[in-house]
Amino acid sequence: MEGFDDAGLFFSDNFGDEQQSAGQVNLKAVKRKFKEFLRQFHEGNFNYKYRDALKRQYNLGQYWLEINIEDLASFDENLADKLYKQPTEHLPVFEEAAREVADEITAPRPEGEEHVEDIQILLNSDALPTSLRNVKSEQVSRLVKIPGIIVSASGIRAKAIQISIQCRSCRTVVPNLPVRP
Repeated sequence: MEGFDDAGLFFSDNFGDEQQSAGQVNLKAVKRKFKEFLRQFHEGNFNYKYRDALKRQYNLGQYWLEINIEDLASFDENLADKLYKQPTEHLPVFEEAAREVADEITAPRPEGEEHVEDIQILLNSDALPTSLRNVKSEQVSRLVKIPGIIVSASGIRAKAIQISIQCRSCRTVVPNLPVRP
């Protein structure tokens, strides 16, 4: 009996980060609420707005879904608040929830199309736009509606205003050299 008589191996991670596991549990709960919103949000006569739109667009090969944030707020105010305050954490969770709901509602897919495509969530809001000059520091890294036309987009780049240099051979450091723009 090979391996059947071995005692089981058990361990406890006493030095693990409990905060991270609590965060993972929280994100799973948020994902469950996003899925519930996509499946169950309806207007008036049980017209399931987002579930039907997701199924229709997925079948047309359009892998995106436009969400009105006011609808999310009317469904669950706390969920909308989390999305406003921490979009970089919660928007990928929302998109993953949308992909899983798309998998469920398009379940019997044709042969060769078993893989579920990623769904992009587009957010729409009826809130008044804030001018770029009026954006405050507490609004950085949050969702903000800004009027205008996007001319170009690029990643954020760091720009040095002071540098310190070190000689490779003698290790002498010259600190705080100003850099001209």
